[in-house]
Amino acid sequence: MSANQTLPMASSDPATQPTSPASGPNPIREAIEQAIAENPVILFMKGSPDAPACGFSRRTVTALQELDVAFAAVDILPDPRIRQELSAISNWPTIPQLFVNGELVGGCDIVTEMYESGELAELFDRPR
Repeated sequence: MSANQTLPMASSDPATQPTSPASGPNPIREAIEQAIAENPVILFMKGSPDAPACGFSRRTVTALQELDVAFAAVDILPDPRIRQELSAISNWPTIPQLFVNGELVGGCDIVTEMYESGELAELFDRPR
């Protein structure tokens, strides 16, 4: 099984409060964009790969683990701003969200369908 990395994203620092684009930088959005750019495979989920906090996140993690794909993960639950900013970036309302090479693949239903059809294995060049 590949090692997976859970990335911290939330902060209780008042300096990380969301700001509008006109009022300056948005640290949460910047951290999300940086995480997507720096990790070839990243899953924004509820909970962690070792302890998913919902069935949709669990199914998505299981599909990736079955294909032995190493991935970074971000728990969106500690700070509601993570989900808000992520959805603004991806234009996708639901969690989990899987990104591969900076591009949104989709949520649980799409990842599950791709896994079942073999497309997910092809995406990662893995035998099924």
